[in-house]
Amino acid sequence: MIPTITCLHCCKSVPCNPRVKNQKYCSGKECQQARMRTWKKRQYKKHRKYQKKSQASQKVWRKKYPADQYQRDYREAHPEYVMRNRELQRKRNKKRRKDQSTMIVKTDALLLQPREYGVYTLSKVKKNMIVNRNALSLQPSIDGAYALFKVKEKKIVNRNVLMS
Repeated sequence: MIPTITCLHCCKSVPCNPRVKNQKYCSGKECQQARMRTWKKRQYKKHRKYQKKSQASQKVWRKKYPADQYQRDYREAHPEYVMRNRELQRKRNKKRRKDQSTMIVKTDALLLQPREYGVYTLSKVKKNMIVNRNALSLQPSIDGAYALFKVKEKKIVNRNVLMS
């Protein structure tokens, strides 16, 4: 009876190759790629020399093939990819036009909200919800100048004053 192993990538039970000791992956292309990725990750973590060599190689490749040129070439070689992206963007735009609350105009709006005791708080608002709870307060001082305070739960946290 031939001994079998369970591949770590595809989880299939395959016959063992007698020439490979401690076999953990089958001979499938994707499984071998997964094995190499795992080996490279381990090498990258363990060996500083391998890491430096790998980074230097990537730097040389990046100089030879700039990212914008790579993307341009990819799009030229894969017109179906470009068409799919355009169609998906059209759908997203159409959906946004229907629902005005999802418009990408200004998601980080700042509103001036008066308080009963004369201190005004500047709060970050997103879709009718206060996102930033660390608000900025604008409070008139005795001499008529204004001071900017950072307020957190009705306590002044930062007293760095900006005079206007």
